[in-house]
Amino acid sequence: MDIDKIALITLLVIMILFGITTIVMYLLIVGADMCKTDEERKIEDDEQMKYFRNYQNGKGSVKHGRCNK
Repeated sequence: MDIDKIALITLLVIMILFGITTIVMYLLIVGADMCKTDEERKIEDDEQMKYFRNYQNGKGSVKHGRCNK
């Protein structure tokens, strides 16, 4: 077999694997979001709002062990 054909087949297999992985991850994320109750969605919204408020108030401070300069 020619080396170009082997390279083409290898590239095709890798691209197919990436495509399958992408589809599975998408379905996993969508499926996880569909199973949430209204209470869980409200809790997540509250956590996000708390994070955004803390982020706006804490600009320039040390976060996650790193210094913002």
